[in-house]
Amino acid sequence: MKVWISRLTWAILFYLIFLLATIPAHLVTAQVTLPKNIELGNVSGTLWQGKVDMLRVDKILLKDVRWDVVFSRLLTAKLAVDIEFGDRRKILEPQGSLTALYGASGPALQDVKVKMPADLIAQQIPIPFPVEAAGLVELNLNHVEQGKPVCSELDGRIDWRMASVNAMNSNFVYGDIAADLSCDEGAAVAIARGNKEILILDLKARLNTMKNYAIGGHIALGPKADTALRNAIGFLGNPDADGRYMVKFSQ
Repeated sequence: MKVWISRLTWAILFYLIFLLATIPAHLVTAQVTLPKNIELGNVSGTLWQGKVDMLRVDKILLKDVRWDVVFSRLLTAKLAVDIEFGDRRKILEPQGSLTALYGASGPALQDVKVKMPADLIAQQIPIPFPVEAAGLVELNLNHVEQGKPVCSELDGRIDWRMASVNAMNSNFVYGDIAADLSCDEGAAVAIARGNKEILILDLKARLNTMKNYAIGGHIALGPKADTALRNAIGFLGNPDADGRYMVKFSQ
């Protein structure tokens, strides 16, 4: 008798999952009140597998966002959704893929691969004067999991390729910049490095809480640094005996 009850329970559970999965996605999104900074385009497909042709978050526009629930992860008591967006052939638009997870330990992301123009990110940063950034930013995360105060796990890297910034009537060329990302006792940590030819970085940034951070280390110029960069770096003060300028500030 117990065997039949167990089988019936599982059968009902899978039937309910099937019903939920086949609900048209647009019927659900139509009932959801979105924040003012989020805008959805046309939604098609089901909750299980679907697509939205446009998703705008603040000033960042994502096109062709597709999702696919990973059924096998439900058997491990985790909800997993594979998400893709953009077109790999259009390098001037955001593109990427990731897996979003939710389980007993809370939300997490894995296999994150995102590319977008640097200027899209620069326009989200409140700066009191006009700034234009150039180059391509690539974010690759093996795994990131929310924790207290910031993270419980973070493993990845961010690259800013062919980095440059146009500001205050000058164009500052930095070359390639990269940072390794990790989690240390609940704080998100980035170890940044530049390149030996233009901008040499030895910086460590630590996000202790969402309102408290610290950045420290040194910056030096390489032999191919241009005049604009050499003039600007003087604002950091005097270099040490090795030609490095100290950077240290926190909030």
